[in-house]
Amino acid sequence: MKNDSSPNPLKTPLHLAGRIWKAFLGLGIATAGCIFAQYLWGSYERAAEMDSWIELPCIIETTNIDDSQLNQRGVPKYILTVTYRYSHEGKERTSDRVKRLPTEGSDPRKVKNKEKRYPVGTETVCYVKPDDPAFAILKKDSKAGLYSIWFPCLFIVGGAGMTLSALFRRN
Repeated sequence: MKNDSSPNPLKTPLHLAGRIWKAFLGLGIATAGCIFAQYLWGSYERAAEMDSWIELPCIIETTNIDDSQLNQRGVPKYILTVTYRYSHEGKERTSDRVKRLPTEGSDPRKVKNKEKRYPVGTETVCYVKPDDPAFAILKKDSKAGLYSIWFPCLFIVGGAGMTLSALFRRN
């Protein structure tokens, strides 16, 4: 004979605690996905903005690899500096940026290979920021952030699904 006085297992505090835990876990996963998706979207936007930069001819004047700094592990950090000259609105300017962020590494061979791409005296093109003509680069940033944004979106969808199922699912 079945005992009707037993409590409903779906209404126990333990079950409620599990649902709350699942909801918060889902929110945490979705939040982490949002943070990484926002980071990748920002990376894409910065790279896409460079498409509107002014393309100008320039001449490589010097290349240098600086090894005087150390990274966080105490190993020499090799920083590539390429100085080039360009003319914008009749004014001669120089810049030493290869990309928006410094070109550096801990392997001197890799940095040396990058240096070989910019031999002194080479005529090439640089990209000048329209609202700050003193800021120029030789290589635009990659738009790969947009191609990878699907991955953190899986965490957003999965986390939202966990949260919704914890809050609204009937057993």
